[in-house]
Amino acid sequence: MARTWYSTKTAADYIDDGTHPTTILRKCESGELHGFQRTPRGRWRIHVDCLDAWIRGEKCEHQSA
Repeated sequence: MARTWYSTKTAADYIDDGTHPTTILRKCESGELHGFQRTPRGRWRIHVDCLDAWIRGEKCEHQSA
């Protein structure tokens, strides 16, 4: 069973094109990639559907709403 939520490192591994976890972090911080933090300065979590949409160059359903 696939994980639904990814950390920045797992998201970078999922993309599998050499993307660095720091790139994922920066995209989340800028709002380009939809993710969330449970606490301020906490770890980012990215839903696989949001990540797939970002890979396709689309906005995820959360950003479109």
